[in-house]
Amino acid sequence: MGKYARRRRGTMFEFEKPTVGDEWFYFFKRAEVILQNAEAQKGKKPRNRPSRSQYLFGHSLFHNDTKEGLKTEGRFDEKLGLASTITYNEHPPCTVPFSTLEKILLDDLRLEIAHRGSYIILRAIVDPNKYVSLTIIAEDESGDVQLVQIYNQDDRRSQVSIMPEGQVFIVKEPYFKTTSSGETSIRVDHVSDIIFLDGEDDRIPEEWRPKLKLLARRSLDWKNDGNRFYKEERYFEAAKCYTKGLEIAEPCSASAIVLLLNRAQTYLELGYNEEALADADRALSYEPVNQKALYRSAVACYEDGDYESAKTRLVKLLKEFPENKSAKERLLRTFQRLQEQRRGRYEFLKMRNEVKAWGNKRGKLDCAEYVGPVRVGDAGPKGRGLFATRDVKFGELLLCSKAFHVCHKETAGAKLNILFNLKARKGQAGTHSQLVQELIQVLYHNPKKAKKFYELDSGDYKRVRGGIVDGLPVVDSHLVMRIMLRNCFDCTRLSSIDDPLENLFKEKTEVEKKIAEESPTGTAGGSGLWIMPSYINHSCWQNSARAFLGDLLIVRAVRDIPEGEEITLNYLESECDVQTRQKQCFSGWGFNCKCTLCEIEAAEPQELQDKRKELLEKSEKFHHYLNQSKEKMESGVAPMIKLIKGMEATYTQPEFIHPRVPLLSPTQVLQSFLVSLERPPEVYNLAKHALNGLGFKIAIKRGRAVIERYGYMYYQTLIPFIHVITAGAMTGDIGTAMLWKDIAIKVYEAVVGERESFFDVYGRALLQAGVPCD
Repeated sequence: MGKYARRRRGTMFEFEKPTVGDEWFYFFKRAEVILQNAEAQKGKKPRNRPSRSQYLFGHSLFHNDTKEGLKTEGRFDEKLGLASTITYNEHPPCTVPFSTLEKILLDDLRLEIAHRGSYIILRAIVDPNKYVSLTIIAEDESGDVQLVQIYNQDDRRSQVSIMPEGQVFIVKEPYFKTTSSGETSIRVDHVSDIIFLDGEDDRIPEEWRPKLKLLARRSLDWKNDGNRFYKEERYFEAAKCYTKGLEIAEPCSASAIVLLLNRAQTYLELGYNEEALADADRALSYEPVNQKALYRSAVACYEDGDYESAKTRLVKLLKEFPENKSAKERLLRTFQRLQEQRRGRYEFLKMRNEVKAWGNKRGKLDCAEYVGPVRVGDAGPKGRGLFATRDVKFGELLLCSKAFHVCHKETAGAKLNILFNLKARKGQAGTHSQLVQELIQVLYHNPKKAKKFYELDSGDYKRVRGGIVDGLPVVDSHLVMRIMLRNCFDCTRLSSIDDPLENLFKEKTEVEKKIAEESPTGTAGGSGLWIMPSYINHSCWQNSARAFLGDLLIVRAVRDIPEGEEITLNYLESECDVQTRQKQCFSGWGFNCKCTLCEIEAAEPQELQDKRKELLEKSEKFHHYLNQSKEKMESGVAPMIKLIKGMEATYTQPEFIHPRVPLLSPTQVLQSFLVSLERPPEVYNLAKHALNGLGFKIAIKRGRAVIERYGYMYYQTLIPFIHVITAGAMTGDIGTAMLWKDIAIKVYEAVVGERESFFDVYGRALLQAGVPCD
């Protein structure tokens, strides 16, 4: 870092300047050195602890800076760039009852350890700052002060409502550490390790209690306050008020029932379905045919995907209250969900239009999960996998899975952070950090649902027994991150975009460019976790394809699959070489791919691999040059063809054994130039040649086009199919174009998940070429 800093102060030629990637490397390298040096201080007291005034000044300075330069946590901002979440030391949460812990003070804390068997009670002396963590200055009973960083709180709450000045709180088994900037802090990663106390809690020290005693409040007062907060959509405050009212309400009383029902509705708004169901069922234990309790319990089951229980409760409700319109409508929707669940029949076009209408708002499709002819089984060294339970045909629906949780980058408030693991030396840009934070909240408030999540692979992370402690779930945030990183999917809201041919070479927006510059990975996308698809193992030459539709992940077969064969997906969907693929797979998921494609490429002479890579890089640079004008395109067609033929010459195996995947991008570039130059016969021949290069064998038999051999298939494979259709029509061969259109629709369904939107996506291009779109 010192050498780099000195170079920056001197005169530099343009080529000497470090790239953004270099700057990220030096930034994380510096953080790594600080944290590694901190390991040497493990168990020691910190030196030169700042004074109270120094802490307050630094906190105030940071507060003013972020107020001017940062809108929300982790959002891209021109002044501050992307926020970063750095993980280094993993420590488990507290798993013992609070009554077994002993109190300590700030002066008792030692660096780089979690103080097992202890707790500390603190009071916030400022309002919090918020960047990645919620950060405060807190004091203990002796008056000592310390920086406290609190992670993974629910971002739907304002930071001040979580930790206002004067808030008293307990940290169980506090972890005391050196930050990446060299300061010290108590870091609270686990939501189950912090207890927020109110003014009536006996654990609050006498000197911190309010001097004036508040007048005794009735449960009615708490209910009225809760109703006011609910109308203002301040659901967290509303739930707290209803809880306070229930603490003093007489059990089984009318007041208790109302408070339970109100809190159940509030929990439904927050997505805490299990807590909502518990409140509704408790109200039913007091009053078995309460109309609101029956309905809210049914809604909680419905929202949790338990449609059989929802149906049972709604039928009972309508038997007692046959005029309830909401129950009738909900029961009809429940029958639709059960049909989806049993038969896998969906209104895909309607669902796609709904997703498009979300705009920048968060959305959740109202549909059920479908598990087709697949089962989870033992995949040997790969752990568990998904296997076909019968013979499966090309294009058949294998799975429609609802997201356990998903964060789309398109939504307002999406936090495009850098999640950097110093131990793995790997950075990821996008919503991964946000996904971890929100998963923790889902798991904390829905512990029954959490069981499926915890069954997923977490690598070599050593799990601790948690469960329920002091009546509340224990959530290990580091375990959640490990499971997320090994099982999540990068995702978009829609796998197919309208007019993809037009957008294929569209220039990135300024924000997208800035993200690519600022990010160590060069990308920033959405991310989500789906339980059943997480069991599908990787193969570079997959036999199924995944597609995204809102929060639904669709998996279809991309070739015929015999009974008992393992279902595979291509995690990367990349055209990179085998060495790059292996590096990405091993570092990200902890395995080396041994699929047929990797074995073939690894056995190739290195000079052939190097030559292919060199020609591919040349074609990419050449594309940017040729794209500047039509005249350059005209003169560049022949050299581009020569580059592609040179790449083809590096292959020694037939296409159906070793598909020419890296050729797809330069071929599509050449096709786009030929389209612009209005040379359809050459587009037609080149597109068919590209499909042959991917291993496809397509023939016309008995008046229809038939795929006799399935090749390498993913979303970009659609482009040559469309070029064959449109170019064929433009040369006057409408009949052949129509036959290929039928095949293209089947391929589209296999890789996009549904066929209903085919003409929404490609209709304009087909009509312009003269292909009927009835």
